[in-house]
Amino acid sequence: MKKRITVFIYVVFVLGLSFNLISCQKEVSEKKFDPPILTDEFDRFLVTKETKIGDVIGKIEPVFPCSKKITWSLVPPVPGGDPRHYLKEGQLDATQIVSIDPDTGELRLKAQPDQYPGYYYAEVRATNEDGSMEEVIIIIALEEKPKKENALDIFTQRIEDPAISFYATASVDPSKIEHAAKVARALLAKDRQGSGKITECLQKKNLVMTIFKTFEERNTAIGFYMYEDELGIITQDLEDEEIIPDYFRLGGPENLRRDASVEEIVHLIHYGGIEEAYPELQARLEEVTRKAIERKLFRPWTGLPADSFSHEYLAIGLYIYLGVYENRFYLGPIEDEKGNPIQPYYRLSLSNDIPLTAENLKKYDPELYEIISFLFPTREEFFKEMGWVSEKS
Repeated sequence: MKKRITVFIYVVFVLGLSFNLISCQKEVSEKKFDPPILTDEFDRFLVTKETKIGDVIGKIEPVFPCSKKITWSLVPPVPGGDPRHYLKEGQLDATQIVSIDPDTGELRLKAQPDQYPGYYYAEVRATNEDGSMEEVIIIIALEEKPKKENALDIFTQRIEDPAISFYATASVDPSKIEHAAKVARALLAKDRQGSGKITECLQKKNLVMTIFKTFEERNTAIGFYMYEDELGIITQDLEDEEIIPDYFRLGGPENLRRDASVEEIVHLIHYGGIEEAYPELQARLEEVTRKAIERKLFRPWTGLPADSFSHEYLAIGLYIYLGVYENRFYLGPIEDEKGNPIQPYYRLSLSNDIPLTAENLKKYDPELYEIISFLFPTREEFFKEMGWVSEKS
């Protein structure tokens, strides 16, 4: 009897030990690699002469919720040290006038600015046990808080349209504003000639494409952006330096900077019209985007919010559909800073060897092709609307 009890206790002990080992292994396997992800853009904050030392002027938040404790710190600006090159020579150092709470990410004024107006730059670094990431911050020092009634004064050039209007600052080239407005009309041509659902949805909203001369002019336009939501308008921004009228007409030559006007206008059409006009199509696009990520054809770049994945995926597909990437096999880098291979942002094969043509898009990413061809004009139709002669027609 004693022997049986001993054996029984031994078996229970072994089973308990095995269960604990399995539980520990499961706990280890379920631990998520979760580095902090910040915006790939920037955050801006206002300081006026009424702001007191010690006042909280804002707070930095990660793009995605992070399960592991983040420690926050400030980094002095290094010209060219950020991916978008917002940091330039001669900029004022924001670390001289603000501090950040290492536990909460709250920014506090620690010293009064030396000048008003003044634009102070720095980077915020978020660090946890799995990694770190930086984002640019801009502290804008003004004598007093801008007034809502003056929020739109910065835009002195305007093209009003029932679907999408274009507001530009004084230094923007007028011909580029006209080009962007023409692109919007061309992209909506198929909808206008068909059901008109997208255009109808756009017309119900107050959609505005804001055009600035440079990114710096946009980044410091706090008098507009602090009241954007209260103005009752939905905006997307574009910069004069991004509008390259000959880019699409010439088939996207490598010696020309990419024309971003199509992409930014498509984003505005997407969330201002497509999502409401065709909710089932949007749900399908989101599923197709998810599948493309799983298949390693599409890799959203770090800092891109999840609700923008399908928007960027659609825009990439449209550029291919309109024939400007035909001499490319992938988009984005294929090596990291250390020379290690990485997945590009978009490709049609895992070996990066299929040209990004409309025909190949139809063959290798057929669902995306089908969605785009339903929504937008063909290259030939787009060229006709723009008043261009297509060499392929």
